[in-house]
Amino acid sequence: MTENAVPTSGTPRYPESTAITAGSPVWVDLGVPDLGDVQGFYQSLFGWEFEDMGPDFANYHMITRNGAPVGGAMSQMESDADQPAAWTVYLKSDDIEKSLTDTAAAGGSVIVPAMPMPGLGSMGVVITPGGEGMGIWQADGFEGFVLDGAVGAPAWFEVMSFDYDADAEYYRTVWGWEPTLLGENGEEAGADAGAVPSEQPGEAEEGGEGGRYANNHPGETATAGLCDAPRDWFPEGTDSYWRPYFIVENTDAAADVVRAQGGSVLDGPMDTPFGRLATVADPAGATFQISELPAG
Repeated sequence: MTENAVPTSGTPRYPESTAITAGSPVWVDLGVPDLGDVQGFYQSLFGWEFEDMGPDFANYHMITRNGAPVGGAMSQMESDADQPAAWTVYLKSDDIEKSLTDTAAAGGSVIVPAMPMPGLGSMGVVITPGGEGMGIWQADGFEGFVLDGAVGAPAWFEVMSFDYDADAEYYRTVWGWEPTLLGENGEEAGADAGAVPSEQPGEAEEGGEGGRYANNHPGETATAGLCDAPRDWFPEGTDSYWRPYFIVENTDAAADVVRAQGGSVLDGPMDTPFGRLATVADPAGATFQISELPAG
């Protein structure tokens, strides 16, 4: 199996509230070698609009759809030329300096210290103890994206982790998560994810280690997931990573648009209890998930 065949059993009931709590995803942004090469792709797929913030913000672009903020995007700097095109997920912090300090104390690394964005807030970038890169955002005028369930909006976010236990502890202690294990049917298994042994529900029975999946909070309060990604499903050298989901009206039709616009369909479309999903990549190689909401 490929890396993109990892279960997506944690996708939730797509929150419609814009009141994002600390420790939950609050923003996503895209880094690619040349943003101009992929703007048309995303405009065709999601109807997104890109606004250049100008040289004071390193020509960072705000992405919106029908006026609602979706995320950000920019061309990578020369110093990042060796980095692959990728989406970055940001968690909301009420005290970014504390979040950075606590991450380092928990065994993570601070890659970008707190950086003020005048009139908007402050951002930082870390690598967690589980190995995934992640952004941190403290708002000061800009509260992040809108989770309204509309086509083109972000919908769900999950960590594909190769050190599940380390990440479960990190997100619990630093971000206040209550990792809640799910069974194979996507229902809560009624156990704390950080203390579940490998033979408990949610663990892959064959095909290698891994397979546990936990939401960050129980029930309707869930806003992100943590997947114990089976190592042998991924190319050698793959690091843990966050991946975002974006809503489409029809996954199969959207997959056709992806191909027609120079992207790739890496896995799916497939039916799940949480909608019809596919893993795709833009023309620069940045991967993400597309999801058609379940009926009703």
